[in-house]
Amino acid sequence: MVLKVIKETVELETFSTDSNGSCYITKRINLQEGMAHTLVQTDFYADAFVNTIADASPIEVVLSPYPSIPTDMIVTDQYPSPGRLVSAGDNSVLFKINGTLNSGNPMTAGSRPITYEQFPSAQIAANQKLVFYSDHIYVTIHISGNANTTFYNLALSFMLVVQDKNVSTLTHGIGVMAESHDAMCALVMSNGHMVSQNVLRGNVFPMWRFGGIRPEHMITPIAANAYFLPINTRDAEAMTSTPGIRQAVADARQMSAYDAAFGDRRPDWLRMHLNAGVVSGPIRDQWPPIKHADNGNVLCL
Repeated sequence: MVLKVIKETVELETFSTDSNGSCYITKRINLQEGMAHTLVQTDFYADAFVNTIADASPIEVVLSPYPSIPTDMIVTDQYPSPGRLVSAGDNSVLFKINGTLNSGNPMTAGSRPITYEQFPSAQIAANQKLVFYSDHIYVTIHISGNANTTFYNLALSFMLVVQDKNVSTLTHGIGVMAESHDAMCALVMSNGHMVSQNVLRGNVFPMWRFGGIRPEHMITPIAANAYFLPINTRDAEAMTSTPGIRQAVADARQMSAYDAAFGDRRPDWLRMHLNAGVVSGPIRDQWPPIKHADNGNVLCL
């Protein structure tokens, strides 16, 4: 497998935002057809300072197998019109840059054409392992600003190191279909869950708040507990009934306060290896369930 170095630029003398304050620029990079492509390395460089009366305009740059679709979400409250590109963690994104255009004096010490953050980071982007099947990569650029604002002198450079591999037509076709579906991103994304401090503390071990060991009943290898635990075949076993087993299961499933004992008689996690009849009642007339020891003997219930 041979590594291919692809160098590409996006250069525009003038470009303008629309009535919503957004400007979208795209460019397609063609790749070899019918192959699986591994994006090994990605690099980005801003060649020139963009001239505009509006300084610090947000800019997004996305590399993806298909054009990145604008969403109904915003980039910043300074320009509240929706239209930002999909998040970097989306499956459709190979590489993303989020930053601001600087139109200041290029001779100022430390001045950069674009101040940006990238995903993946520079360390990971130098050794990526992203595999995709589409026969092209799209560069999608989104610049936010005031409505009907003209910008001048955009010059961006990209370098991609791609490794191609032969795959079957079926694999390639399914991969292309999956990537085209991934490109149909959600217009509004909300997948977080806000919780309180009390909920977070209640979801972990709370012993620190009270000190000492939590009060609880210990498990013993007799009666209903022997139904769940593998015990020595020479130990005597107490007989039990199906209602007794069901009662033990019910006790194990009783909810308890976070600072109380685990269940009424058994720990709340005691619910493994339950027969269907124990959980939901007998489905048909049948013999009581049996359990075998390692040597093949039947343990009594």
